[in-house]
Amino acid sequence: MRGRQVPTMTAIPDHLIQPLSQLLLSIADDKLILGHRNSDWTGLGPILEEDIAFSHLAQDEIAHAQVLYEFIGGLLGKKADDLAFGRGAEEFRCATIVELPDEFDWATALCRQFFCDHVDRVRLDALSKSSHKPLADLSRRLAAEEEIHIQHSDSWVKRLGTGGDDSKQRMQKALDALAPSASLLAEPIHGQDALIAARIYPIDPKSMFDVWKQALTTVTKAAGLRLEFNRPSLTTRGGRHGIHSEHLKPLLDEMCEVYRVEPGAAW
Repeated sequence: MRGRQVPTMTAIPDHLIQPLSQLLLSIADDKLILGHRNSDWTGLGPILEEDIAFSHLAQDEIAHAQVLYEFIGGLLGKKADDLAFGRGAEEFRCATIVELPDEFDWATALCRQFFCDHVDRVRLDALSKSSHKPLADLSRRLAAEEEIHIQHSDSWVKRLGTGGDDSKQRMQKALDALAPSASLLAEPIHGQDALIAARIYPIDPKSMFDVWKQALTTVTKAAGLRLEFNRPSLTTRGGRHGIHSEHLKPLLDEMCEVYRVEPGAAW
């Protein structure tokens, strides 16, 4: 039996522009802040090859954020730089896990990347099937690049989980510490149901979490690690609703310093 063909949407209806912008901001903001956090590891990786690889992944996250901001800017009539650097902390839609400093603990940085890479796969896979063709085309390109990130983080989780007792204990400690905040990567944005109904974001939120959790659990089990990971409560409010940790504002103050001195400057 042939599957039902989803009509292609050439323009986003006015009432869905704001929810779609919030959804894409949640992905872009995750990537921008994660990339900024991970860039702190440049020159400090555990081995030379990984130092180069992790710096490249940080650049990738920021590049992905940039193209998403450009797409959102087209919806809202704003510039990508204004979206990235011109908003206050309460306007960001990133999840708490990307805000948290890793204190230069490699296990923490790696596990944070692990959680984020796998949720990005699920979100981008859904958006690649969007009824809005420009969004679907962009998401397919990003999803293909995201697979490289996943291969990298999965291989390191398995490598360290099956290493000596010290590396295994460090990885388990990081997973245990990050899992509660990681679950809020799946926190829905306001208006998500309308995007799902219009098949702009064709996803089942419940199955999304299950698919994400299963992928994470498969890897951690192969690594000999435990993952206690629960679905966020429907009443929980976090970064997708502008509620952030105390770490985000100082991070933005540092990241946006040049922009705030001279907005719109050309280099």
